Parts: sequence; C-alpha cells; structure tokens
Amino acid sequence: MYIESLPMLWTTHLVFKEEEERNFLSTCCLCYSNSYDDYLQTKVFLHPKEIAYLDKLTFKNRIKSYLAGRYAGKNAVSLLSGEERLSSIEIEPGIFHQPIVHGLETQVTISHCDDLGMALAYGDICPLGVDIERIQTDKEVVLAGQMTDEEHMVMKSLPFSSVHSLTLFWSVKESLSKVLKTGFTSPIDIFSIRTVEVAHPVITSYFNYFPQFCTTSFIFSSYVCSITHPKGVHWSKDSIYQLLCQGIPILDGINT
Repeated sequence: MYIESLPMLWTTHLVFKEEEERNFLSTCCLCYSNSYDDYLQTKVFLHPKEIAYLDKLTFKNRIKSYLAGRYAGKNAVSLLSGEERLSSIEIEPGIFHQPIVHGLETQVTISHCDDLGMALAYGDICPLGVDIERIQTDKEVVLAGQMTDEEHMVMKSLPFSSVHSLTLFWSVKESLSKVLKTGFTSPIDIFSIRTVEVAHPVITSYFNYFPQFCTTSFIFSSYVCSITHPKGVHWSKDSIYQLLCQGIPILDGINT
C-alpha cells in the first residue's frame, strides 16, 4: 500500500498513580498537518463503519477534523492496547457523540482544533477528558457570556489576559464534559470553576459541582490544552508538556 504523505505524529505514555499505589496507564497522541490531502491519506486506517460515516460528510473542514480526531485516537489506542492494525480499531460515536472504542479494554477521549488532532487512550478505571482550543480575540465576547460572575472574579486574579483566561475556562469545561461523556447537554453553569492554581507551566482548575475531578491545563501563545482527570491521582506533567512543546510551536508559527 503506497501512502504519499501522512500528518506529523507525536506520542507519549502517561502514568496516573493512586494513593494506594495503583498505577493507571494512558497514552497521548498529537497529530498535525495543514494539508487536507495528508489527512485524506489516513482514510486507509479507518474501520469499515468509520468509512461509511465519513462518506456521509460533505464539508472539507468537517472531513478533516473527523480524520484528525480518528488518526490521533487510533494511534493512542494502538499504543495503549497493543493492537497494531489501526483499521481494526473501531471508534464509534455514542448517544452523546462521545467516542466509544469497541472490542478493546481501552477508551479514548478526542479533541481537534484547526489542523490538529489530539487524543488520550485510557482504561475505564481512570477516566480522562482532553480538549484543545485556539485563543481567538473575536470569540472573547461570546465566551465571556458563558461564564458566571464568580468565574469572572477568579479570572481577575490570574496572570493572563482576558481572552487567554476565557479560553482557558472554556477548555477546562470542555474537557470536564468529555470525562462525564455528556458534552454540554446540561446547563453550562453546572461545569463552573471554583478555583485555579497557577504553577507555570501547569494550571490546575477545581470545580464547584464535581469535586472528584480537577483539570490540568497548559497555555501557549495561541492555544490552550486541558486534561481533566480524577483529583485523587498523581502524575508527572513533564511528558505531556514536552509533547505539546513539540507540536504547538509549529501551529503557533502558522497562526501568528
């Protein structure tokens, strides 16, 4: 099988550790290409049911984002599960459009933004959610309207610009909604953020109504990445930060 060109790919392993010393393994994958044709090449890695879904899509941006998410997701699942044949990995949308992996003891959380796809594969025992957002000043007013008065007060204490803080909060809420596997099908205020701790480059957010979770975020010049995970686990953020440092500067260079 001849494949002319594929999106760039970065992967890393993550270990989440519970206080009782149980370890939960996860894998992360980041992919990028500014070429629509590069993402079309990844169609060969789709499961037949995924191909059937793809063939119903008509808009190029939607096709590209779907392929970016599936390419990142399949590589993350492959790395964690050991299943080397990407086309045998089926990722199907659930009732709330959450990604569901069939036939493997592995699940996946997926995000896509611009020409970028990102995914975390994990076991059900330690649920995760990932989101990546581009910081855009033209969305500042819309994002501000989605925040509570208390959240606006928290943002004033942060060492970031208004649009950076708003994008951070939105990304945090998106990643939480993916852990819950519901998306934003509940009132947005239920995802409200109570406090934020900044220890550069790590930003940690805590919630009013979901104290069992917290979110680790990283802000770059043009992007925010957030990972929501159980609050009671400890993990090294270095590997995920280094992965983002490899891929995000490429995107920043294009969007600055």
